Amino acid sequence: MFSCFRGRLLALAALLLLASGCGGQKPTAASLPPLDVAAERYVRLALALGDRDTDSLDSYHGPPEWQADARARHAPLPEIHADATVLADSLAAARADASDDEVRRAFLVRQLRAIAARVDILLGARPSFADETRSLFALEGLPAGDGDAAAVRAEIAKLLPGSGALPARYAAFDRRYLIAPDRLDAVLARAIDGCRAATVAHVSLPAGERVAVEYANDLAWSAFTRYEGRAASRIRVNAALPLTVDRALDLACHEAYPGHHTIDSLLDAAPARRIELLVRPLFSPQSLLHEAAASLGSSVAFPGPERLAFERDELFPLAGLDPNGADLHVRVGRLVDRLSGVQASVARQYLDGALDFPRAAAALERDALMPSADQALKFLNQFRSYAATYTLGRDRLRRHLDAIAPPGGDKNVRWRAFVDALSNPAQILPPEPRRGK
Repeated sequence: MFSCFRGRLLALAALLLLASGCGGQKPTAASLPPLDVAAERYVRLALALGDRDTDSLDSYHGPPEWQADARARHAPLPEIHADATVLADSLAAARADASDDEVRRAFLVRQLRAIAARVDILLGARPSFADETRSLFALEGLPAGDGDAAAVRAEIAKLLPGSGALPARYAAFDRRYLIAPDRLDAVLARAIDGCRAATVAHVSLPAGERVAVEYANDLAWSAFTRYEGRAASRIRVNAALPLTVDRALDLACHEAYPGHHTIDSLLDAAPARRIELLVRPLFSPQSLLHEAAASLGSSVAFPGPERLAFERDELFPLAGLDPNGADLHVRVGRLVDRLSGVQASVARQYLDGALDFPRAAAALERDALMPSADQALKFLNQFRSYAATYTLGRDRLRRHLDAIAPPGGDKNVRWRAFVDALSNPAQILPPEPRRGK
């Protein structure tokens, strides 16, 4: 009993000692509960990392003076690494019996380990894909193979008969459903409206929430959402990357409703918002959950036949396409979605050095039926294992939701599970593996 109490005192002392480090002045222990002290320290470390590497900071909507302090201090990367490691170790040593605080503590430990791991990469470390996804995103036990990819490709081949290899046949089929540049804005606006209508039927959004859409030609992403605070987001769409009708709906749900804009708006409006949720490092377990949820957005908003009906009746006419082609377009699209395991496998081999750029591009085009393979690999060059959030992360969250609300069941239950996972991300993260002495 005494040793446990003494351990907690030592951990708290370590947290307060860190207050004089690169995070600036701290409140006294009497003014904040111990975990709030640690949470603020974590936020300041995430901001310090974002000051050194803009790719590492996904979003922040906390006190402006904290970010100003990070910019003024401009802490060196080794210092950020050391402080994050000490704070994580202190929190890990203070573990108690299972409770809400323990879940929160475990979340902070995972997030801090990810900050330290990201610093290692910025300083030149190149861990294996498995080690990197584990340290940055808490992804354990990566799939060994591509799953049922061969069977999926065989099914697609039956739907797209003709001469020539399947990748060429699929690419020609895909081009039939591309949205002309002069129609893209109308199609995307209607897609966003449809995603919003499906979301507000189950989720209470903050009053006055809104999104603005703009187009660019120089993005590493197909689209990127910047949350601007007060329930407002700005979505930048890569106009240089062709969109089919089906992918436009995916993008609208992913970036806006119930994806990134919705997630950030709900967290920002939460009445008892936890300090650690003021910031989101891009390379972190929390970011994996948000990206996974956004990637599931279209399937949550438009389950089963609802997707086909919306694309056929609303989006195809706006795109100037024959609605009679919508059924096959959507069926093939859902099959191609099942090739995400191939994308993860190729990403792993590419980052591990087993495949060079040309061979990785060929594998993505041949085995994952990816029309823009070069763009995907350039993304991997910059953001490395973050690509796993769209595939392996999405699959993990889907399994979590399926266990609570099986597909085809009560939509209200599935929506509640979806929102609950986002509002309390710590609850579905695996605990940190126990370390040896």
